[in-house]
Amino acid sequence: MRLKKSRLGTYHHRAAIPKKDGEGSSYVEYGPASPFQAEEWPAGGKLQAEMYGQRLPNIRNLRIQGSYKEIPGNGTVSYAVEDGPVIAANDGICLNVGADMEPNYRIVAVYPYRFLTLEVEKI
Repeated sequence: MRLKKSRLGTYHHRAAIPKKDGEGSSYVEYGPASPFQAEEWPAGGKLQAEMYGQRLPNIRNLRIQGSYKEIPGNGTVSYAVEDGPVIAANDGICLNVGADMEPNYRIVAVYPYRFLTLEVEKI
């Protein structure tokens, strides 16, 4: 089963890199952008409404084209998309901005279904 080509868009993934400043406060920088193909739609339905409540208008869903494999790490799980990026929770996604801009969405949840499915929230 494949995704319909007319619904696919090209988006950019930017890996989150946790950093600390001189005073010991932590912050997140984002790595270089890597493109991937995905189908995107707004969040909705009873389950997502219960999960996100008032934040629901800021949530989008992405279904990524291509196969993937799970990469276990120390306390986190990442997913390597074939011919694409390695995706983990809290990484940045550029949905409506160029690859050279800061990401405008953050990955909230990753679901390893038939297609890798992401829930992203506006930053």
